[in-house]
Amino acid sequence: MIQSIMVACVVLICALYWTGRMFPRIGMAGWRLLATVLRGMGAPAGWTRIATRRALPRAKGGCGGCAGCADTRTGCQPGQK
Repeated sequence: MIQSIMVACVVLICALYWTGRMFPRIGMAGWRLLATVLRGMGAPAGWTRIATRRALPRAKGGCGGCAGCADTRTGCQPGQK
């Protein structure tokens, strides 16, 4: 019984992760909803702040957010932010 619950939780977490990666708007809406629920429940401010931050769109760019990955003219190396 406990194993089934644990497996179901792992599958749910993976499904939520990949939904957020493949459909970012759905993921951001989910984080916004979670932040609202946490705020309404009186959860710790840190949890609400994390959920609110995750609900904001991120800057797009090259690998790791670098606008000119491996571009020797700008001095940006792969993996550098």
